[in-house]
Amino acid sequence: MVHNLGKADWTDRDRIQGIIDSYSLRYGESFWAALIGLIGEQRRESIADFGCGPGLFLVDAAHRFSARRLFGLDESKEMLEQAKTFIRARTAIKSYELTVINFDAATIPIRPKSIDLAFCGFMLHEVASPQGFVDQVSGTLRTGGVCAVHDFVSRDEETFVRKMTEQGMAPERARLRFPHMCKHSLDDIRMFMEAAGLQDVQSSAVNDIRGLAVGLMK
Repeated sequence: MVHNLGKADWTDRDRIQGIIDSYSLRYGESFWAALIGLIGEQRRESIADFGCGPGLFLVDAAHRFSARRLFGLDESKEMLEQAKTFIRARTAIKSYELTVINFDAATIPIRPKSIDLAFCGFMLHEVASPQGFVDQVSGTLRTGGVCAVHDFVSRDEETFVRKMTEQGMAPERARLRFPHMCKHSLDDIRMFMEAAGLQDVQSSAVNDIRGLAVGLMK
C-alpha cells in the first residue's frame, strides 16, 4: 500500500493512464466554475503547475487563459514525458519548461516574480512542509499573479469514502487513504496562503470533498 501517492511508482504505464483517464473527474465543470469565479477569465501569460502530472491542467489552462509560457514541475519524469506529448499535441505553445523535482528536498527552480498563475492540484497533502511549499510557490508570482490550491478538504470520513467509491475506488482503500488525502481544511489552506504573504485570499467548495483557495500577490 502506497501511503504517499506523490512517491508512487510512476514508471507503471497503467498508473499514468489511470491519472489521465480520471482527469475529467478531478477537473470537471464544477472545478472550472469555481476557479473562474475566484480569479476571473483575464489572460495569464505565464502559468506554472506544481505537481503537474501528465500536463492536462496546463493544456486546459493555456487555452482558457491565453498563456504563452508554461512551467510543469513533477517528481515523475514519466509524467513529464506525457505532459510534453500533450502540450505539443494540444497547444501551439513553444515556450515551456518541464522539470523533475522533489518538492520535499529541492528549491523550486523558477525565477522569482515571473508567474501569473501558480497552480497546485492535489499536491498540498503530499508535501512534508505545506507552509514551506506554499511559501516557495508564492515567491514565483509577479505582482498581480495568483496562487490557486485545489485539494481534498473533507473532514467527514463517510462522505469522503462515499464520493471516492462513486468514482470507482474500493471503500476499504478510500478509508485507508482518508487520513493522508484529507489533511487540511479550506481554513488551513487559507492560513498557509496568508502566512506566505498572499492577499485577498478566498476559497470555494468544489464538491463535498474538494475545495479551492486562491490568493493574490500585491
